[in-house]
Amino acid sequence: MAPPLPPLNALRAFEAAGRLCSFTLAAEELHVTPGAISRQIKSLEATLGMQLFARGHREVRLTAESALYLAALSDAFKRMEAATARLYDSRRERPLRIMCSGNVASRWLFPQLRMFHTCHPQRHVMLTTSLTSTTDAFDSDITDLVIRLGNEPWPSNMVAHRLFDSALIPICSPKLLQEEPPLARPADLAHHTLLYSQIRPHAWSRWMEAAGCSGIDLSQAQKFESSALAYEAAVEGLGVALGERELIVDDLRRGRLVTPIAFSQLQPEAYYLIYQRQPQATPRLKEFRDWILRQHAPARPAPRGLRNAQAAAS
Repeated sequence: MAPPLPPLNALRAFEAAGRLCSFTLAAEELHVTPGAISRQIKSLEATLGMQLFARGHREVRLTAESALYLAALSDAFKRMEAATARLYDSRRERPLRIMCSGNVASRWLFPQLRMFHTCHPQRHVMLTTSLTSTTDAFDSDITDLVIRLGNEPWPSNMVAHRLFDSALIPICSPKLLQEEPPLARPADLAHHTLLYSQIRPHAWSRWMEAAGCSGIDLSQAQKFESSALAYEAAVEGLGVALGERELIVDDLRRGRLVTPIAFSQLQPEAYYLIYQRQPQATPRLKEFRDWILRQHAPARPAPRGLRNAQAAAS
């Protein structure tokens, strides 16, 4: 049977004194008196039945046996400190990390977060808009949740909740409707500059096919790096873009954008809330997930101009 372990305080005093080769320095490190260090070490020597230090005039030296003992104890204390630090870190509140595109962040998620923080002021959210693949985001541990456009089925190690459908409808600045040429029917797009995101290079051709419109030259359409830039170009009157129905609600309400042609095309993709499958969701993830899904359970009424477009598409 293994012998009982000596008291932890005595081991701590010995480790500090041996590492620093000084009872005085060990006392300063452990915030006790040199006498307390000396008593703890004498108690440890009595327990072990051997002398741990060769004591001289104003100096102490480890014996050969105690030097090996010190090395093992120092390693053990370091591992205990590291384990304790990890335990504290695991309990320390950290932000919920959400990744999505810049367009989804500014036009959809920000209003959601305002309401979420009103209900849960103690929760903090860190947002990343440099969207990478969902697999890479989770493999590199840079996010807790991803909100993105996609299709089922998702990988088996991920959980995906459908948030809202993707439906595209032409959008432009109101001032574009006050100028010539007219813009009211799909065929009128032939006389206007078309704007699109390189993320969706075929969006216009698919929309026109669904709208029964053919013969429009798309080679002169202006390409933008992101949907967010294409939307802003439309706001500034540079042309006509295709907007996500769910993402333009606030722009329509504020009059920054209008839907000149009342036809929206439902896309095969949808927007999903995605996270890694795990035995139990963390409280911060579960809280946000449950809250956001409750917000999108009922259908929300759209602005008048958007309801007209939805009716035309049905």
